[in-house]
Amino acid sequence: MYTSTQRKSASSYVNGFDSYSSIPVDVQFRHMRESKRVQWLVEQMLERFDKYPLAGAKAFVVVDETHHREKTGVFQVKAKLVVPGEPLYVAHSSETTGMHDGVYSAVADVFESIEKQLIKRHGRRAKRRATRLESQQAA
Repeated sequence: MYTSTQRKSASSYVNGFDSYSSIPVDVQFRHMRESKRVQWLVEQMLERFDKYPLAGAKAFVVVDETHHREKTGVFQVKAKLVVPGEPLYVAHSSETTGMHDGVYSAVADVFESIEKQLIKRHGRRAKRRATRLESQQAA
């Protein structure tokens, strides 16, 4: 069983320089070897969240390969985005296709799900702000 934790930016491994996303991430690999490409993909997906005001946010991602002794593994990816003072954003996905395509599509699905949650939350906030401004202007 392989388990690793990586807090350093994955892009520093791929591109040869240090660049950190605004959201620190903790990536763990279970029942599989550490993959720098998967870490890089997680960093790239987190950069999509820079457009949202997420002060003090932290991300936790677990990549797990079950049935790893068979030719086609089942990859399970679980992600948690913690933002102080807000609800917890959690998503999970599993893919059974080929070895590398499966893990990449599972990571993409997880971050797409979390982004949908963020869009929904920020849409509600924008509506509340607009109605609050209208009520203040009317008064």
